Amino acid sequence: MASKQEEEEARNAYLDFLDEALSEPVKFIKHDARAHDDEALYRLANTHGMAYYGMYWLLAELLTGRKNHFYDISDGAGWRRLANDMGCICDMTVDDCKRFVTDLYDAGLINREQYDELHRVTITRILKDSRAYAEAVAAKKLGAWKTNRRKLLG
Repeated sequence: MASKQEEEEARNAYLDFLDEALSEPVKFIKHDARAHDDEALYRLANTHGMAYYGMYWLLAELLTGRKNHFYDISDGAGWRRLANDMGCICDMTVDDCKRFVTDLYDAGLINREQYDELHRVTITRILKDSRAYAEAVAAKKLGAWKTNRRKLLG
C-alpha cells in the first residue's frame, strides 16, 4: 500500500503530466457519425449552407493542431492568422473570417467565455475532447512514472 507521501507525489506527477498534455496539440478529433444531428450545426448548415458546415470542421481540425487549442484574436494579427489558416482551403479574407466566427458565436458553437473574456476563438467540444485526450496521455505517463520510480527505489 502506498504511503500518503507517495500518493501525493503520484497526484502531483499526474497533474504535471495533465497540464503539459492539455497545452499540446492532439492527434485526433472526435467527429460523431451523427454530428449533423446537432441542433446548432443543423441550424448553421440550414442558414449558411453546407460550406459553413465544412468550414466549422476545418476550424475544429485547426484548433486541435494548435497549442492550447485557440486563436488569439485580440488584434488584427490574430484575425489575419485565423483567416490565413482557414484560407488554405476556403479562400477566406479577414472580413469573411470575422463574419464566419460571428455566425458560429451566434449559433452557440464558439466558446463564449473564451471569446468574450479572453478574445480567443475556440470550440467548446474541442476543449472537452482535448481534455479527455490529455487525461489519457497523463494516465499513461503516470503509469510509466510509477514503474520507473519502483525500479529506482527498489
